[in-house]
Amino acid sequence: MSLPRLFAIARKEIHHVTRDVRTLLLVTIVPAFLLLLLAYVFSFDVEHFDLIVLDQDKTAVSRQYVADLTGDRTFRVVGNIEGYDEIDMWLQTGRARLALVIQHGTAAELQAGRSTHVQAVIDGVDSITGGQLISQIEARTRLFSVSRLPRLMGQRSGFIDARGVAWYNPAIKSLYSMVPGLLAVVLTMPALAFAITLTREKELGSFEGLAATPIRGLEYLIGKMITYVGFGLLSLIPLLMVTTFWFRVPFRGSPIILISVTVIYFAATFGVSMLVANFVKTQQAAMLFMILLFFIPSFFLSGLILPIDTSSIATRLSSEILPSTHFIIIARGVFLKGLDLLEMRVPLMNLLAVGVVTLGLSLSIFRKRIG
Repeated sequence: MSLPRLFAIARKEIHHVTRDVRTLLLVTIVPAFLLLLLAYVFSFDVEHFDLIVLDQDKTAVSRQYVADLTGDRTFRVVGNIEGYDEIDMWLQTGRARLALVIQHGTAAELQAGRSTHVQAVIDGVDSITGGQLISQIEARTRLFSVSRLPRLMGQRSGFIDARGVAWYNPAIKSLYSMVPGLLAVVLTMPALAFAITLTREKELGSFEGLAATPIRGLEYLIGKMITYVGFGLLSLIPLLMVTTFWFRVPFRGSPIILISVTVIYFAATFGVSMLVANFVKTQQAAMLFMILLFFIPSFFLSGLILPIDTSSIATRLSSEILPSTHFIIIARGVFLKGLDLLEMRVPLMNLLAVGVVTLGLSLSIFRKRIG
């Protein structure tokens, strides 16, 4: 083995890697980026749960029970309600994940040495979070019954049994929450194809011919985008058939609402794809960037598999700028809750804001570059 030839090959490869930005990023930055994202796979813990309390007993025991549940701030009381009918409003809008119902006469039953129960109502839309909620409530309730109740009520005190009830997804099936959420991932295919077709014309040299024609940049982009949006909306038909007939996910919302929010989602994803196409010149680079910007973050940062980590500002910000984060909430709301546009106004406005910013920015940059 010749060391001079070996070092010559090594020197050539170093020059090749440093000159090719894509390869340089792939071997230096991308591994750390993937590690950051994939690390979330191994942590399914949720740090905070928002709950509302319907305390029909209104005794010292019920107040102490709520105080023990929320003592370490894993559970956070965001509202106290007066009627059972208010639960639906809080759970539908997503302002609370759990409604804790303490029935009238709980303290009296415990004082008489009889066991009683409290009801933990969850929406069930997010199966992973729902399972954690029920497990946490049951464990904390057992701990309260064993350690706190004997001191409060005497050794003859009964036990409190927590009973979980899931609305919208009574069996807490993971498919019911996962399949509507996955629409946000698979509906990025039109945006990926759009980015590839833009870069393909640069790569093959046909873009220069188009740039020399009287066609304006805005006309060129919108004409192409309309085509891919149309095919993307057409793909909703087989997607709905697979979702409802194959996976048997209930569809309680309106198809018109689903189509409307999908158009807004396309605006956001197409805006990002145009930004990518503005700065890359090859189809492979466009595909790589789209995977890094859409596919991987959509699995791990958008709330599809894991609840969004709100303890870190950086993670929360990364989640908020992802179009899939807001579309997952909307898709689950349309399928499982049957929500209308007004009830989904917060994620809808966030998605619209992302679309306006990315689409406006990409259109303005493109016009300048061909002008």
